[in-house]
Amino acid sequence: MSPRERRPTGYPYEPPRPRTPWAWGGAILLLGTLVAGLIGAATILWRYIDVDAVLQAATGEMPAPVTEMVADVPLAELTNTVSWMAHLYVPEHNAGFFPDPRYHSDLNERWGALLVGIGAGIHHVHGAAALDSLAGDGLLVVAAAVCLDDDERDAIRRHVDRGGHLIATWALGARDAECEWDGYRLLKDVTDADAAGTLEGLPPTYLTVPYGAVFSAGLPPGLRVELKTEPWITVLSGSSGVFWTDWALNPLSAPGGGAAGAAIARTTKSGARIVWFGWRMDVAATERDRRLLERVAQNSALWASGHIVVDVSPWPDGRRSAMSVTQDAEHSFRNSRRLAERFSTMDVPVTFFVVTQLAAEYPELADVLSAAGEVATHSVDHRQVAGRLWSGQLAGLRQARIDVQGWAGVAPVGFRPPREVFDEYTLEAWRRSGGRYLAGSNYARTAAPEIFDTPAGPLVVLPRVVDDDYAVMVTRGETSPDSLRATFLGSLEKVRWLGGLDLLTVHTQLIDSYSRVDAVESAVRAAQAAGDVWIAQASDVADWWLQRSGLELQVRERVDRSAVLTISNRGDEEVGSAWLQVFLPDERETYAAPELGEQIVDSEYGPGGLRVRLPVLAPGESIEILLPRRAA
Repeated sequence: MSPRERRPTGYPYEPPRPRTPWAWGGAILLLGTLVAGLIGAATILWRYIDVDAVLQAATGEMPAPVTEMVADVPLAELTNTVSWMAHLYVPEHNAGFFPDPRYHSDLNERWGALLVGIGAGIHHVHGAAALDSLAGDGLLVVAAAVCLDDDERDAIRRHVDRGGHLIATWALGARDAECEWDGYRLLKDVTDADAAGTLEGLPPTYLTVPYGAVFSAGLPPGLRVELKTEPWITVLSGSSGVFWTDWALNPLSAPGGGAAGAAIARTTKSGARIVWFGWRMDVAATERDRRLLERVAQNSALWASGHIVVDVSPWPDGRRSAMSVTQDAEHSFRNSRRLAERFSTMDVPVTFFVVTQLAAEYPELADVLSAAGEVATHSVDHRQVAGRLWSGQLAGLRQARIDVQGWAGVAPVGFRPPREVFDEYTLEAWRRSGGRYLAGSNYARTAAPEIFDTPAGPLVVLPRVVDDDYAVMVTRGETSPDSLRATFLGSLEKVRWLGGLDLLTVHTQLIDSYSRVDAVESAVRAAQAAGDVWIAQASDVADWWLQRSGLELQVRERVDRSAVLTISNRGDEEVGSAWLQVFLPDERETYAAPELGEQIVDSEYGPGGLRVRLPVLAPGESIEILLPRRAA
């Protein structure tokens, strides 16, 4: 993990600032003096104003600045393929479009290195006649070829019509041989997009990779990648698998409406596999972003050239996304009973992050909250932990854990830091205290959990990438249960689209009526009805993510394009309920049923290809699954 100083502005999901009225007695006394005569109104306002800001002004204690912590994204091995050929096209009229005359040749060299890294041989192609001479099933790569003459455009169309495979990027053929504007006709023809246009976004520029398309293999669901800001190309297409988004993973609008597609993967009626990216390969904002962009490109190239691409599905039993209902139990602590009792009757677990000084005043609620799911900690006194000295953080988190164990009878494994911010000391201190996960802000880098390696061992961070009740009721001032319900339902759909975790978060001082509990319940009922959402308490989500991270996947291709999948459990615990997602380049009839020894493995076909159920894997255990390819 490495600190990163840059933090985007305008974060729409500002970390909540729940109310902690008993934490600072002196400040409360001062506030009481200031609002004398307004006590009745203050009872209502307390729920909906930013009291932390007032308390900070009164006490002079301001939160310490915190450096963003960025978890590493480990990239698994790619398919070990038999040799194959990629044809890099060198346009005749393109060089003059870019300020540097060598720009396009350098870009092709970058593509060549990427393709060689996944087993390709490289052949450079010049001119329309050479395009026509390519074999029908060859992979043609046309990178940032913005200036094309009519013969070149027609030759690319003919290549696709006869079943030739294509990777194209950016504004394919949008200008003529003199580099004058001609429009997106060729791009729309080869991608079958309903619309295409230029994305004139303000900096910074982001694209997001939801789970479920071949682009996402080996990457965390809902991964965000930052690009240098230029006019990029967007499409409206049902075949989009990567999208232009804002910083908070919300899709931008395509021409004519709908989500702004940034990449397409599709198969034509002639059998041609088409991949298109709306960006160029040299535009990543950071080294981290470059690695992730290259993995998206390599996944796509493997698929387009006829090789399978395999990933471990993100959630148990092959579910698309996950939901964990959580409540910060702080001011109005007794309101936690409403949510606990309601969800106990639904048999849906809730994770309660309790401020331990407040919990001590309500011993009668310990069993109620424990029976409803999981009791975790929200610190001793709700003051920001991050930014403090190592010794102070360690002492405070150990005390919070002791407090919860004394109150609920079980030591907590989860911690939500006040303001959802943490630093390197916070991660290590909580891990050394016996914690296994932390619920906090990951600045919307991904919709999935992240694993940080600390000196005390790995710690899972569960991110919140959707609005909580505080954002709705306090930040936006929408206090009706209907506003809460609409937000929570919209958040569920967003996270299902991303394939990530919906960390549904509410606070005791805001969920203060049964009608507001109803709003929370509506989102859970919708998740249950969807059928593809795993609903679990936060500790189970963290444990699963850590277990899944121990699965190592290797794919070896045979000469006949059959594939051997080797899955090894490198972790310390057995892993059950895991599935593989196999992105198939050809029709399902091309493959026989997967085999484990002499047994047929449980599998099913779906929109994304083939899903394969894995048996329970003990620590250190490895298995080999054969995916046979039938003879033509």
